[in-house]
Amino acid sequence: MALGLGIDAGGTATRWRLCDEKGECVAQGTADPLSGHLFSAAAEERARDIIASIANAVAAHGKPSGIVAGITGLTRDTPAEILVRDMLADAFKVASDKIFVAEDMWIAYLSYFALGEGILVYSGTGSIGYYLAEDKTVLRVGGRGNLIDDAGSGFWIAREALKAVLRQEEESPGEGWATPLGQALAQPLGGTDWNVVRAYVYGGDRGKIGTLARAVAEAAQGGDAVALNILRDAGQELARLANSLIKRVGPRPVALVGGGSRLHPIVAQAFREKLSPPVEVITSDVDAAMTAARLAATVQ
Repeated sequence: MALGLGIDAGGTATRWRLCDEKGECVAQGTADPLSGHLFSAAAEERARDIIASIANAVAAHGKPSGIVAGITGLTRDTPAEILVRDMLADAFKVASDKIFVAEDMWIAYLSYFALGEGILVYSGTGSIGYYLAEDKTVLRVGGRGNLIDDAGSGFWIAREALKAVLRQEEESPGEGWATPLGQALAQPLGGTDWNVVRAYVYGGDRGKIGTLARAVAEAAQGGDAVALNILRDAGQELARLANSLIKRVGPRPVALVGGGSRLHPIVAQAFREKLSPPVEVITSDVDAAMTAARLAATVQ
């Protein structure tokens, strides 16, 4: 029986699904975050190790006949696409023409829409607005990474929260960390001393920082005004991405997806309020890794 392997690699984790030709899931698992930003030998080696770990886990359940992988930060028709395809072919012993590699948003889009049907706005560790036309031309807004933008993402939410608490501390020592937001952040940080905070922020990666967005949501649930304002601003920033694409391709249904969009109801509420013109908003969850696996199972 033909087995298809789907890989959905994001900034926080890499999810994989193995399914049969009937579309039923045979096995699933997670691995470390895998990025298409293969700009150094160290990054390439890390990617090889992560792919090897997935191959070892999948081997216990069978050999895939086809692989479809969506990788964050990867752009099609680039050296990185070829490199990742070669890594997958080597690790799984699958012919390269049975492997399709694209950016993660390509797979996510097809999880919600047919080509050209809608607009995808994603908020995870990063954020992006994405449109995949009928001719497979891609229009994207945002998605430039946390050093430039990624507004409305988990990383952005965490950064804004840390900035707010630390600035309050500078103005009134002891008050920033005493707020519900400060207390919520202090727990995953491991403390409030600047050396502790600095080690957490600069000793990790964007995915680790992005997980602090959950603490912001926790504070918002408790009514913290600063946390609520940050999450409201996040929803408005995500709506800006949708509005930019609506202006270019016309009104379309919009899927608001990713963990950042589900942190608190105020994110989706602000998103809807800021959309111009009002359009249908889809917020249901779809398993992108499973979509990729089902596509992979059809590879002949």
